[in-house]
Amino acid sequence: MLLAVVIAGWSAVAAAALLLLSMLRAESRADRVIGLLYHRVVTRERFESFTGSERIFSIPEDSFEEQLRWLGEAGYHFVTLDQLEAFLREGAPLPEQPVCITFDDGCESVYARALPILERLGVPAAVFVTLDPDAWIFHEGEYVERRLLPEEIKACVAGGIAIGSHAISHRGLNEMSRDDVLAELRDSREELARLAGEPVRHFAVPLNFYNRTTLELCKQAGYSTVSTSDNGTSHAGTDPYRIKRFIVEGSYDLAGFRRSLEPRMIVQRRILNALKKLPPKLLGERLWMPLRATIFSSPLGRYLTFSHLRRALLATAALALLTLLTLTLLTAA
Repeated sequence: MLLAVVIAGWSAVAAAALLLLSMLRAESRADRVIGLLYHRVVTRERFESFTGSERIFSIPEDSFEEQLRWLGEAGYHFVTLDQLEAFLREGAPLPEQPVCITFDDGCESVYARALPILERLGVPAAVFVTLDPDAWIFHEGEYVERRLLPEEIKACVAGGIAIGSHAISHRGLNEMSRDDVLAELRDSREELARLAGEPVRHFAVPLNFYNRTTLELCKQAGYSTVSTSDNGTSHAGTDPYRIKRFIVEGSYDLAGFRRSLEPRMIVQRRILNALKKLPPKLLGERLWMPLRATIFSSPLGRYLTFSHLRRALLATAALALLTLLTLTLLTAA
């Protein structure tokens, strides 16, 4: 029995090692496109008052500017979603080390704090707007901001920020009926196009809750791309309806931000992302979202950053290997 456990254990280790190597190769490709996801940009003073999830979902404005300046100095080139789409669909060339800046939700600080920095540095971006100003995302949590006003949306467009849709209600589309999903997709696209004064062609998945049907309905509703918050990078061959991005946590210092772009760190993000998807899949949105809110607002919330979760992942892997080695030695004795 013990021998069977050891054999199964080492087989699992070998399979995991092959998977990790495959992921590392994918994240080390020369043609990788990094998608960075932000939500709210706040003052340093406001950020220092946060104790829970907003240390993940908000970023101090000085850190935001510092990151953009470093990217430019380090040889990264900022690209638009239109450029990324042309690359994925047609193989249109991109500059070296392309990076795409995006915001989800469509909160007021995109206009008030991010736009001046982006304009000053000449950096294009996109914001995916949740259409309903009464959606829960604008009213629940440790810190909330209102939705962008119509005149602010127009100012963002004039300043080089493309407008995309983040649906209407910021609910999980994968658990809604087809008719309700199509209504959210079509109505938000049409209304946001009216507010922006230009076509809305790009969509980002609320809560990252989606399935194959969701993506098919996005095509049917007239979107050209779908951005997810699946951790990882995009490259030639990536489906335009599954563009990968990862959240830039506000707690990063510049060194942490630089490390977050390294292939090995992105691989670790992908593993954690796969694990984090399990609870909502098992519980569903109705049960998971209240539980998620409780966890984030608890003392545990401050330890749900990538750096803490990464340490927990590595410690668990080390413990599993140590256990397997111990069992192997007992088998050989």
